[in-house]
Amino acid sequence: MNTIAKTLLAAVPTGVLLFWFGNRMSMRVRTGLASGESVSQVTDRMFDWLTDPFRLSADRTDVLCGCLLVAVVALAALYRWSMRRDLREGEEHGSARWGGASDIRPFRMGAGENLLMTASESLGIDGRRTGRNLNVLVIGSSGSGKTRRYVLPNLRQANMSYAVTDPKGEIRAAVGDMLEEHGYEVRCLDLIDLERSDTFNPMRYINPHDPEAGILRLTENIIANTSGDGRRAEGGDGFWERAERNLLTALTAWAYFAEPSPTLTHVLDLLLLMDASETDETMQSDVDLMFESARELVAEYRLDPSRHDEDSRRTLEGLDFACRQYRKFVQGAGETKRSVITSLGVRLAPLEVGSVRRILSDDTIRLDEVMSRRSAVFLALPDTEGTFSCLASIFYQCLFESNVYRADHAGNKSRAGGENIPLHCFLDEFANIGRIPGFTRLIATLRSRGISCSVIIQNYAQGKAMYRDDWETIVGNCDSMLFLGGTEASTLEWVSKRLGHQTIDVMDDSESKGVNGTYSVSWRRTKRELMQPDELGLLDTEECIYILRGVRPFRSRKIAA
Repeated sequence: MNTIAKTLLAAVPTGVLLFWFGNRMSMRVRTGLASGESVSQVTDRMFDWLTDPFRLSADRTDVLCGCLLVAVVALAALYRWSMRRDLREGEEHGSARWGGASDIRPFRMGAGENLLMTASESLGIDGRRTGRNLNVLVIGSSGSGKTRRYVLPNLRQANMSYAVTDPKGEIRAAVGDMLEEHGYEVRCLDLIDLERSDTFNPMRYINPHDPEAGILRLTENIIANTSGDGRRAEGGDGFWERAERNLLTALTAWAYFAEPSPTLTHVLDLLLLMDASETDETMQSDVDLMFESARELVAEYRLDPSRHDEDSRRTLEGLDFACRQYRKFVQGAGETKRSVITSLGVRLAPLEVGSVRRILSDDTIRLDEVMSRRSAVFLALPDTEGTFSCLASIFYQCLFESNVYRADHAGNKSRAGGENIPLHCFLDEFANIGRIPGFTRLIATLRSRGISCSVIIQNYAQGKAMYRDDWETIVGNCDSMLFLGGTEASTLEWVSKRLGHQTIDVMDDSESKGVNGTYSVSWRRTKRELMQPDELGLLDTEECIYILRGVRPFRSRKIAA
């Protein structure tokens, strides 16, 4: 039904009521004056006619008065309608206010089926029911309770599979035994105490149906997260970095296609066999001879591919890819090749540590199985230095790529035949993990695969420094934001803007003194942030701010430690 029809339906009974009221009032005044009553008597007994409300007068004066009242009100309404404005009284400068229990109720589920945010707010883990994703941006300075007030309470829920960045190794110590009692398989890539770590072979997670692309992503990750200050030396145009990338890609591809059980240790061993001479351009190392032999095999294969079975064709196609990458390296002068070999060796030096080689030699952490059975995989990462941040980034790259591929090709069913178990990644100390390749796209698409992330940082500037322009995209794909406290200026300003503005009344008073002194008071409306940056900086230790997309923000107590 359109607006005009609704207005007419409401106008008819209103008009009848107005005519009745005008008719009865006119009849009372007319009959009272006709019977000799004074004006005061008529006024005092104005509503005596209510004792007989259903009587109407047919007198011409009374009928005209009823019609006149209807006409006056109709004209007033018409004038108001013609002059109408969307005043939104009380919201002229903003309508921000704090949310309450009724605001969060539609997004909560039963006990044990939520991601806990505050002591009074939580978000159901079934995104189809809530219409919200489980990606959370958690901001809190050191000591604000990111681990004790957010990560640990949610791990104790034991309602999903988990991947957890564990600075100092304290999280696993706190909840590892409890999770095992709940039937979880608990594993850990321990980059603090390397001898206690499960093994992790990144090359096991390269997609066998598209290995070249997987190799390129792996080498890009290694290069991106081992590029310190000064890497783009000698002109700063990135030549050396590109040359190292080509060589690393060639060696990784050779290890993947030529070794029966390839690992990164094979890549390191190949690099140690390489050498080049600044004076003898014809010198060939053992690796040069290996690639030359491979090129001959590939050339023979190209003459008659039908002579080879499927496995042989796949291997030779892969070696051809490796040779084409290596060809770009050998085209350089001897001095250039020697510099590239040396520079790549320095870049990969952390992987040459004996304990790290042991970790890379096998794979017991089984990242591709975390959604098939209840699992909790921990990444124990030193928070004081970033020697092994490259492995941390590779860890999450393998986790995401293998589970996204498995979800895309297995539907909603796990390998055991049951439903996939949702996976939530607590990316604590997100800025220390290293740059995860393609994370900007991943966080926008993981939800449909049952995967979600809590991006946990100390301040907003950390993420901006790591991902630059892509940081806003990452933040925009987090339907939840939890602020636990802090003092960094850009963070406080950003949170304050997210909370929005409210409309407030301001009193202005003025006083002038003298013989004819005056004093005046005036009121006006203006806007004000729901919480200004300085007020956020003074937030009580036990309080936090939670914002859920499409819902008013909450100022609540933190979860009890």
